[in-house]
Amino acid sequence: MRPTTTALLRHAGVSRGQRCIDIGCGGGHVSQELARRVGSDGSVVGVDLDETVLELARADAQAAGLHNVEFRVGKAQQIDGGPYDVAYARFLLSHVEEPLSVVRATAEAVNPGGTVIVEDIDFSGSFCSPPCPAYQRYVDLYRETVRRRGGNADIGPLLPSILQAAGLRNVAVAVVQPCGLEGDAKLVSPLTLARIANSVVAEGVTTTNEVNQTISALYAYHADPTTIMSLPAWCKPGPVADRVRLRACFTMRRRRAGASRRSRSRGA
Repeated sequence: MRPTTTALLRHAGVSRGQRCIDIGCGGGHVSQELARRVGSDGSVVGVDLDETVLELARADAQAAGLHNVEFRVGKAQQIDGGPYDVAYARFLLSHVEEPLSVVRATAEAVNPGGTVIVEDIDFSGSFCSPPCPAYQRYVDLYRETVRRRGGNADIGPLLPSILQAAGLRNVAVAVVQPCGLEGDAKLVSPLTLARIANSVVAEGVTTTNEVNQTISALYAYHADPTTIMSLPAWCKPGPVADRVRLRACFTMRRRRAGASRRSRSRGA
């Protein structure tokens, strides 16, 4: 994920001296990347609901020698401390019930001439080859669990219209999706299912036994050097027209051969 996100930040023009906010920052990996790009003259605020995760993010940033980033507990619809030059959110909109309200709040927290960057997924395009029942079951389990929690794991194709509805203009989209015969690209699926296993069971989507069996089957499929599995696709932004007001870049990570989208827009 890091290479594509780093390329997006570079293409979006994130630079020294800017004030940034990373909404739904989780472990703060992108917050750290933003902090490196804006330098000591800039600043970054990472916001998340999970204080335990934020403590880990603080420790990681300190270990990395980054003193221009701080982490706060907060909600995506209530962004404090603005206005910011850059607002960023990855894998956030697919997990909220009202993504449009989040995008509107994000846009309002950014200076005219600033940048909004959003990355998210489209699970509906997930693929492997040859066909693997365990892989398809993993995709179904993920999508249904997110749906029951009020989100939309297939939000990617909707991102342009959401941005436009929030008042952003000149939206462009590009789609990329890594896949592989070995390595990390094939490990994402079993690792992701293991990570969300408790949520899958808690939402009544299936049993612990089926989750464990599916994970085992995914690892077996991963070990076969003739099989292909895809990562969630993430998008690279297309060119952005020169405007003097708000610019928003959004990323859609699609799960499809070559399928993730990153889009950007600027609003008047």
